[in-house]
Amino acid sequence: MTARMKLPVLLSVSFKYLWSYRRRYLFLFLTLAFSFGVVTVISSLKDGMEEGLYFSAQSHYAGDIVADGRESGSSTDHLTETEMTAIFAAAEAVNITTSSLAIRTTRSGRREGAIYFNGNEAALKYVVGVDWEREKSYFSKLLYTGEPGFTDDQSILLSAPIAQELGARQGDSVVLETLTTLGEKNTGNFVVAGIVEDSSFFGYYKVYVSRLTLNRLIGFNDGDCSLIGFFLPSRSGIKEKREALHRELSSRITTGPLVYDRDGFDEAYRQIESGIVTFLLTLPVYLSEAAQVMDAIDLAFLVLFSMMLAIIMVSAAVTSRLILHERIRETGTMRAIGFYEADVRLIFKLEIFTMALFSMIAGFFLALLINVILSGTSFTWVPGFEVFLQNGRLSARYLPGTIVVNIAAVGCMLGLAIWGPIFRNSRNPLPEMLSGGAL
Repeated sequence: MTARMKLPVLLSVSFKYLWSYRRRYLFLFLTLAFSFGVVTVISSLKDGMEEGLYFSAQSHYAGDIVADGRESGSSTDHLTETEMTAIFAAAEAVNITTSSLAIRTTRSGRREGAIYFNGNEAALKYVVGVDWEREKSYFSKLLYTGEPGFTDDQSILLSAPIAQELGARQGDSVVLETLTTLGEKNTGNFVVAGIVEDSSFFGYYKVYVSRLTLNRLIGFNDGDCSLIGFFLPSRSGIKEKREALHRELSSRITTGPLVYDRDGFDEAYRQIESGIVTFLLTLPVYLSEAAQVMDAIDLAFLVLFSMMLAIIMVSAAVTSRLILHERIRETGTMRAIGFYEADVRLIFKLEIFTMALFSMIAGFFLALLINVILSGTSFTWVPGFEVFLQNGRLSARYLPGTIVVNIAAVGCMLGLAIWGPIFRNSRNPLPEMLSGGAL
């Protein structure tokens, strides 16, 4: 009988044996299902948290590719209308397609401003001037305490921690103090149009106001800004698009070198001699510090992943050894009626891997159930954890590549665990097997 003709017979025999010994396999089935479910939960949440961090950073830094103007001797990011015109022309020349565009004026630093209400003061790290209408879609997706009101040139959005520190509520009048381009203090009166539920390190000390109003407070011309952010339809090809935009923009205005992390950016900034230099930045440059957090999450995932694989390997080795020991006469009978050693080994492997396939399917559905429960649980009480959330909830991502890796890892551990017992079982002397001898 050829191998092609033999395989359906061996598959049929393995399925029959699997059904006959289903109770013996129950412990291994449950162990595999639970372990694969835990592995899937951990990997899907890790991928979801990375996605949440990316989108939080994308919203905070205003795009996938950000044109940021830096000026020698100034702590204020600044793009004049000359730089802005050149940036838009360069983007059009290299066909940069955007899903949305952000033009913002920002003041950021350890203490770039303060806000006052009813005798209380709260320090600010981020004062962000935005075009309300242009970024309407973004602000409609934020989580608010109550329903946000109408935003105009005298409106301000506060983060919830700032509002709580001040004791301010929606509709109250507050005083915003910020530094001008000359380092002097200037103030403006604003009405609280909304309170944003954001206590992450991106949003804790942050307020939003009109870009026009902030420009006038800090001494910019009305049309100036600090940065232009391009939100791209897809995250694929961002590196190549930034390089193409950089080549084109360098031929039009003074442009800084391409940098790939925060240290490189700071070093390039220190080398500015005069005038405004435009840098094209991507999120990995901004997220150098946050990458350390993700490295810690990856390490924790690796430890848990290894523990689950170890449990799978030990459980499979013990269970397969016990089952094969009970079936030693059965193995001898198969050998006696003409099955080769390789046939016997293949039957047992097909039997166990078929059971493993069903257990991983069950484990995947278990992971779906667990993630549904976790996604319905609020984690906003964990300080700073909001940066990993989407719409205030944990979000799981089932990436095909990750699932394939999980399945392959479980399959490898299972194969290593059962190979030894199956090989020894099939190589025992036939008389010993028929008499029920030990492995």
